[in-house]
Amino acid sequence: MGLIILLVTLVAVTGCTQTASSPAQTTTVPATEVTTIAVPVTTTEQTPAPTENVTTAATVAPVNVTPTVTAASGVTKIHITSTGFTPQTDVVLPGTNIAWVNDDTVNHGIMTTGNNTGMFNSGDIIPTGQFQFSFSEKTGTYTYALADNKTITGTIIVKAGRTLTG
Repeated sequence: MGLIILLVTLVAVTGCTQTASSPAQTTTVPATEVTTIAVPVTTTEQTPAPTENVTTAATVAPVNVTPTVTAASGVTKIHITSTGFTPQTDVVLPGTNIAWVNDDTVNHGIMTTGNNTGMFNSGDIIPTGQFQFSFSEKTGTYTYALADNKTITGTIIVKAGRTLTG
């Protein structure tokens, strides 16, 4: 025990003391505060410009249909308008009946012209009405026109010896 007392005395005399450890230091870091600010955002939506449908008036020319051969027992119809005949040219067998149908809103008459003038004259054909003429056994080319506008013409070609299938 003496030894312990000696040690304690020695330590006290020499000043050899150990400093007490300081308590753990705690550093407080201020928390970062997040602030949300609502800012109105303007958006622009582009809509396509409206498309315009432009309709232009056009003059309708008569439709020319490829000539077809019609059986002698059949009736071929030719439609009449103020702008022309449809078909404008038709090829038929001898003995074929042709019926001109008035598809216009006014009366029209038709008559043969050229070398066959006077072969027929329909007189007035009322709207939706029709005029029929039978082409005989004689082959040939026959021209006709609107009686009220002789610049609007059509042609019937009568051909023999053609056979039809179907």
